[in-house]
Amino acid sequence: MQLEEKLDAIGYDFFIPVFFVVSGMNLDVDAIVASPLRLLVFFVLLLVVRGLPSLFVYRRALPLTQRLQMMFISATALPLLVALAEIGLRDGTMLLENAAALVGAGVLSVVVYPAVAVATGARAAAREETAPPYTGPADGRPLPEPPRDSRSLHVT
Repeated sequence: MQLEEKLDAIGYDFFIPVFFVVSGMNLDVDAIVASPLRLLVFFVLLLVVRGLPSLFVYRRALPLTQRLQMMFISATALPLLVALAEIGLRDGTMLLENAAALVGAGVLSVVVYPAVAVATGARAAAREETAPPYTGPADGRPLPEPPRDSRSLHVT
């Protein structure tokens, strides 16, 4: 267990930050500035391709608010996109403009999508806090009493 903790510390405290710094240094900002629409298209496609399926897959397991949060978290991606862009550039199968826009969309997804997920949860929590408690039918009738026979699971 101690070795695993040390390896985690090295990975998370050294290698992952170095990976992101190197990725940021290799990002072609000029290509993104020249074609910002390409970045926005990839940004939306991340949400559609990676996030949208979670709305349907978990429709019976999670309420809508949690599925929306999962959609935004699932759409967040950067390491995979950096690796794919690097491989595509080295193989010559990806244009430099597409690689830059793809990595830029990944950076944008890491910044924007988690914040939207948190805001969605906070808004839903605030809505629940301000909702008045259910007091019964609107016409003022009292709530019906639960059955009190021996077969009932109701405990008072």
